[in-house]
Amino acid sequence: MVDGIIMVKIVPGHERRIHRTLKSLAGIKKIYLLFGDFDFFLNVQVDGLLNLNGLVEMIRGTEGVVTTRTILAQSFDKYGPLGAEAC
Repeated sequence: MVDGIIMVKIVPGHERRIHRTLKSLAGIKKIYLLFGDFDFFLNVQVDGLLNLNGLVEMIRGTEGVVTTRTILAQSFDKYGPLGAEAC
C-alpha cells in the first residue's frame, strides 16, 4: 500500500463539480477544501506507485484542474516515530 497526499489547484468556480468527480475516484480516502495556493488536499491510499501515478493522471485529466502536487506519506502507526529504525 502507498499512502499519499495530492494537492489540486483548479479553475475558480469549478469546486463543486470537481469535488463530485474526485469523490467517485477509487483510492481517495478524504478530501479537504483549502484556502491558499491549492484548492483541494486529498488523502489517498492505493496499491503501489503505478496506481498512484494512474490516479494522479486521472485527476490531471479532469476538466478544470490546473495543476497537482503529489507527496508520498509514511504512517507512524506502521513505521513508528521519526528517528525510529525503518529498515
